[in-house]
Amino acid sequence: MKLKLATTVALFCVQSFAVQANPNVAEGKDLYSQFRCAGCHGIDAKKPVGKYGSVLAGMSTDDIFMKTKKFIESKSHEQVLQGCGEPPSHIQIKKMSDYLATLPK
Repeated sequence: MKLKLATTVALFCVQSFAVQANPNVAEGKDLYSQFRCAGCHGIDAKKPVGKYGSVLAGMSTDDIFMKTKKFIESKSHEQVLQGCGEPPSHIQIKKMSDYLATLPK
């Protein structure tokens, strides 16, 4: 039990430090909510919903950025992206990627 508590506290501290160390992380978390990403990827980015959802938590920033950018630019799934409203800019995708990379897998 003590080990489980210590692990939880350590993960919280690491994530809190990441938010303070990189302002993109805090803004990325807000953008993830603003663009309603949880509708397809889950609130914690670990529980995909539907055919196009995928687990994003813990992926590398570069992987998330490149895959999301490609997905949006391909316009092959425009109906899915309509739930997001206006698609995020490259800068916004980068900030969300920074946030998602800090989440534990």
